[in-house]
Amino acid sequence: MPLPQSGSALSAHAPFSFILFGASGHLAQLKIYPALYVLALKKRLPTNYAIIGFARTDMTDAAFRDLVSVSIRKEMIEVNEKVLAEMLAHVHYHSGQYDAEKDYAELSEKLRKIEKGTEGTKGTKGAKVEKWTRIAYLSVPPTVFTPILDGLCAARIHDSEDAGNFRCIIEKPVGHDLASFEQLQKKLLACFSEKEIYLLDHYLGKEAVRNIYYLRFANPVLERLFKNTLIHHVEVTASEPHGIEERAGYFEHTGTLRDMIQSHLLMMVSLLTMRLTEDMGSLRSHRLTALEQFYLPPAKNLGDVILQGQYAGGENKKGKLAAYRSEAQVAKDSRTNTFVAMKLRTRMSRWEGVPFVMRTGKRLDKKETRISIQFQEPHPVGQGSGPNCLDIILQGEAGMRLHLQTKLGGSEPQFRPLIMEDPLVCVGDCLPEHALLLLEAIHGNQQWFLTFDEVRTAWLLIDPLQSHLDDPKTPLLMYPAGSKGPKEMNEWIEKDGMKWF
Repeated sequence: MPLPQSGSALSAHAPFSFILFGASGHLAQLKIYPALYVLALKKRLPTNYAIIGFARTDMTDAAFRDLVSVSIRKEMIEVNEKVLAEMLAHVHYHSGQYDAEKDYAELSEKLRKIEKGTEGTKGTKGAKVEKWTRIAYLSVPPTVFTPILDGLCAARIHDSEDAGNFRCIIEKPVGHDLASFEQLQKKLLACFSEKEIYLLDHYLGKEAVRNIYYLRFANPVLERLFKNTLIHHVEVTASEPHGIEERAGYFEHTGTLRDMIQSHLLMMVSLLTMRLTEDMGSLRSHRLTALEQFYLPPAKNLGDVILQGQYAGGENKKGKLAAYRSEAQVAKDSRTNTFVAMKLRTRMSRWEGVPFVMRTGKRLDKKETRISIQFQEPHPVGQGSGPNCLDIILQGEAGMRLHLQTKLGGSEPQFRPLIMEDPLVCVGDCLPEHALLLLEAIHGNQQWFLTFDEVRTAWLLIDPLQSHLDDPKTPLLMYPAGSKGPKEMNEWIEKDGMKWF
């Protein structure tokens, strides 16, 4: 069976304009500018391209280039000064209000001048005139998606006589709930075609996350183990040691359930349970089918299905850690959850009846993203024995770890753990997730982007749970920053005969 092509060796050859809304924001500085620099460093960018930052902050091109430079230097271990200087020559800034139509008209004119080579973009002046791909990237809260889309549409930035191909990239979460998602979908489709819309979950750009699928595809021995007669339960953990990092404006209105589970973790379990296919053109439809098969287990109270927490003050090796309610711009009585644990089941035939438990939170004891598949223990083997388990560790000390048992010396059947492990790190042509996804978008490859149906299905699953968590009567459990999470989560999972691995 041939290995499907991942497209990770892509380069951008044709000219493009990358219009970044939210250009002075946290995500742009943390992920997007470093990703663009890596593409420049690896010679994946064409001679002619432009990066145009759009934000409300009043800033000159020079000041914006300084911001981009500082963000790259902060995230990179070392910087090639020649490559960075070359990249910065392609960087521009446009200050504007998200709801001001005239600012989009001015942006359209700026794009025209840049693409014609008359506004100082290095390498464009005098070049052969050709259509540039335009990429509008919305790195902003969902609350301002609508005015930006209105502005882009009114200024005809996507279909003017100067424009070539167009891509509109929407960073998740796509909407705030099902109703807002459907409004956003209607707004997008009123202006753009579906082939121009790219719903981005950056987890789907991580090689380790894609490997959930490819490990199954390339290793039939694993696939034969993944069946409900052999598996006791599946645990998915995504723990983060940092807090909200000055993102209170976003996080206070989002919370962990929407931020992490609504897309990231649901995509991971969909890749784990979906049907394998050699036709990568059907990847998204099979992923959707797997997602549609998840459901909430029967329970008298949703409290048996989902649990939430919020970090209080604590400490780690670096010192004292502030409580969530002490973070800047967070309400002193905030009920926003920073930790969530929940249970799911699936109707996928190979996995039917297998409990899936997920937990994710901020300000925990370590950074780790992991899928642990605990197998059934058919009979007691002897003293010291325990169930077999397969860990697929995607972040942290990335690797695969198979937990077996081996006998101790002597006449009695006593056992000790036998752990077989190997690093699971990207080898070969490795790119940051935003860099890889940007290249795939430029080439019109949508298979690792979300579909509208996937987003809708996720909101249908999440909305009832979010309503339960928002109810003032639902407990919000406090846990010390730097810990493993609320202590109550142990009793909560043990009710169903499971333990956190």
